[in-house]
Amino acid sequence: MNKKNNKNKKCNCDSCKEMRTLDRIDRVSRWVLGTVKWTYDFGYIISSGALSDKNHPIEKFKNLKDDEKKYLINTCEKAYKPFKKYLLFYICYLFGAYFQQCKRHKIEFKFEKDFLMIQLKSFRKMIETFYYSPNKKTNLWMKLFDNLFGKKDLNINKNFFLALFPPLKNEQLELIVDWFIKYKENPTVENIFYSAAHYFHMELDENSSFNNIKTDNALDKHLFKLTKKDLKGFNKSILQAEIPIRNSFVYLALTTHEKLKKLFIEYEANDVLIKKIISIGPDISYQIESLKN
Repeated sequence: MNKKNNKNKKCNCDSCKEMRTLDRIDRVSRWVLGTVKWTYDFGYIISSGALSDKNHPIEKFKNLKDDEKKYLINTCEKAYKPFKKYLLFYICYLFGAYFQQCKRHKIEFKFEKDFLMIQLKSFRKMIETFYYSPNKKTNLWMKLFDNLFGKKDLNINKNFFLALFPPLKNEQLELIVDWFIKYKENPTVENIFYSAAHYFHMELDENSSFNNIKTDNALDKHLFKLTKKDLKGFNKSILQAEIPIRNSFVYLALTTHEKLKKLFIEYEANDVLIKKIISIGPDISYQIESLKN
């Protein structure tokens, strides 16, 4: 009985109590979701040509040839599938941003299950909320995708959140956290972890180059690349100066996925469902081909 009670008891150390302050953990969850969904929104749905002057709004779409309509619908309907298998990557990325948030607020970051589960549960809860009862006024929900092509059943926004919300039980979430803790010093895990911390810093720090772009053009931020000054102090980050920071999620995911999968398969407490999730599906892309191509 005592053992069961201890297992379910919340950790009330100073760090855990601080990070249960919702605005802090929610900020991390929202940032990670926003970073990944930016790739989905712009690299997949918009790049397909779905919202181009030729194909949008619905009056123009109706004038397209049948094969063109079919291409656009199929492409957008299946766009969520490449995002499903990067489960382990999202965990490492989430905890890296969590680490940087703790650092910003002078809270001790702990590689301990209770502490990490606070952030993971927040992340999962936010995804669940956006799937079932989304706030469509936020930038995580692209209203232009609702009823795209005049079809109400494509669920383009909802499918993205579904892809990041596999049906895992609490024991499976704890298993993934245990896996992360065991391999926290593995070079691949560290690369993702500290690169996420680096990117999170760039977006939140008022003095960063990213936040000091002198332009009103949103595209300039989309194309922003790190300078040599931006790389200082993040020795374990592998963000590239040659690649726009907005594309770093794809770069990191593509170059680390197989290594993460191997680490999990080698882990002594393996799980059939998680192994299936991380092993099936197409690779993510920077940008899919548009209808024009």
